[in-house]
Formats: sequence, C-alpha cells, structure tokens
Amino acid sequence: MGVRITGEMVEFTIRLSELRKATRRLLFNRGAFKQSDCADLLVSPCLATFRAVGSWIDVPVSGKLPGTVRLPLRTLNEIGKILGTYKKPELSLHFEAGRVQVEKFSLRHPDVAMGIIPDQRIDLPADAGARDTLAMASLLSPEQIVTQGLRERVENAQRTTSEAIASAAQALREFGISRRQLQKMVDANIERTAENLGREGAKARQAAS
Repeated sequence: MGVRITGEMVEFTIRLSELRKATRRLLFNRGAFKQSDCADLLVSPCLATFRAVGSWIDVPVSGKLPGTVRLPLRTLNEIGKILGTYKKPELSLHFEAGRVQVEKFSLRHPDVAMGIIPDQRIDLPADAGARDTLAMASLLSPEQIVTQGLRERVENAQRTTSEAIASAAQALREFGISRRQLQKMVDANIERTAENLGREGAKARQAAS
C-alpha cells in the first residue's frame, strides 16, 4: 500500500535537460492518458524519482526541501516549457498544495498534492487497456486506487467497458445474447487476468525478499 508522509512544501533545483529527460520518459507510449495521468516526484537531497503509471526515472537534483509531490502530468510538461524560457543552467521549483512556483512564475492547480508515496510494486504498463486496468483495480481497495494514481484510468476503463458491452448487446440481440450474458463473460475474463496479476505480484515480492 502507498504511504502518505507529512510535508507541506517541496523545493529543489534541477537542470532543464534533466527535467526534459524525465518528462519525456513519463510521456512515452502513454497515448490519451497524457492528459489524465499524474506524475509523482519523490525528492531527496541529491536525487528525485519521477514516476507515472508504467514508468519511472531517477535524475540528479539539489533538494532544498525534500519530500513528495503529485501533480498532473500535463502540468509537469507545462513546467518544462516555462523553464525553457530562462537562460540558466539550474532552475528552482517550489511546490505546495495547489501551487507550483517555477523560478518567479507561479502556477496554480487544485490537483497539486503533497505527501503521497505510491507503492512501486503495484503498477501497470503505460499503455494498459481496460481489461488489465480493471483487473488491477479488483485487487486494490478504493484508497489504494487513488494512492496509486489509477482513479482516472479505472473510471475510464469502466466507461469504455460498459459502452462496449452495450454496443455488443445491441448488435447481438437477434441472436438472443443478452447484456447480462456479455457482462458475465467480461467479468470472468477480468477475474482470470486478476488471478494472473496476483500470481505475478506474489512472485515479484518473493524474489525481492
């Protein structure tokens, strides 16, 4: 399960090239989820881990106020564009709940949150589809889904699956196949996928212990 720590502010300096490298890594192979996924930053005195669903990267920083921050991935991309207007080798970032300060420029967003540490043993590929997303969600509590930054993906997968079942039921109505039958088939497929994910997770935890 993810861990939440107290820390009202996070501040560090970073080279623009390192921030761009981290942002590119997190955006890679993410498709439409670039607009809805979040980025988690775990900042120590000399290193920051940038993480999003399915990818992570460590980059050197100078952590003045270490801690953790979560922000929309699209906001992280905006920060890189803002920093690109400054002609300095290292640039300062300051985070607090609902606000990012980029050098002297302040950017507000309600989804900037402090003190969240997702469990890195729980993850999905960046391009995971609805089946794998719902299978993973079935193994987690609602709180874990939020902590792992999966809420938007799970809600999207639920909508996509419901719409697909409704469409298939309409197309197959003349064959006497009901929406309930289709839902049972989908649920069984998700359950099998969840069992496989559970076994893979148990093997990974055993190997790490």
